[in-house]
Amino acid sequence: MRTTEEFSNHQIVVFNYSSSRKQENISNLVGAYTGAIMCDGYNAYSSEMYPQITYGSCLVHIRRHFVEIVKSLKQGRGSYAVRAVELLNRIFKEEKKLEYQNAEEKVLKRKLHLKKYVDEFYDFLDTIPNPSSKLKKAVEYAKKFQPRLENIYKIGELPLSNNPIEQVIRLSTLVRKNSLFARCVDGAKASGIFYSLVQTAKLNGLDIFKYFNYIFSLLEKRENVKVGAYLPWNSKVKEICTK
Repeated sequence: MRTTEEFSNHQIVVFNYSSSRKQENISNLVGAYTGAIMCDGYNAYSSEMYPQITYGSCLVHIRRHFVEIVKSLKQGRGSYAVRAVELLNRIFKEEKKLEYQNAEEKVLKRKLHLKKYVDEFYDFLDTIPNPSSKLKKAVEYAKKFQPRLENIYKIGELPLSNNPIEQVIRLSTLVRKNSLFARCVDGAKASGIFYSLVQTAKLNGLDIFKYFNYIFSLLEKRENVKVGAYLPWNSKVKEICTK
């Protein structure tokens, strides 16, 4: 889990270990939270199970299904998938052009400048006659998550894609391959703690070695300091540990 890149007071990443992807694990993460969540299409993030949550939908995941079709084509011209990718690319392009000062203004700008391109994409999908195989799957996926995607017109904090979280988990996925035969649950939980500290520190512009050296030195001295003294956005931490 991580905070959004925009409009968050602090950049925070939290890694959590569980032995499976069962529904109850999502429940433990969500708890009594009543805000918004940007996630992929995993069905455990259910609107029926958690009606108090507003979900966003990752436009990159929607685009990916069409991109896979385009890659498999020997000659892509004239393909419905090619046109779908072009329309989706334009949505991302227009999003980058938006200028705003806060989340509320971003919502207004999205309605004014972005909505027509999103509508054009979905109108195009309705014109595809009897899609089959992979194209049918891509169209159905896009339409399934259209209501969630359109929450960007209500909540400015919702990004267009889930890429920021995928970027911060890349390190852990590489390590996971090297830990294939590890069986220690306590070790996995401990790794989650250190991943959380490392990635949060990186997002806040800290030198990781300096940061760990500093917080361990405080622990070694047994100084009676509050947790806030260890956090990456603490003024003294930033002064000592910034790259």
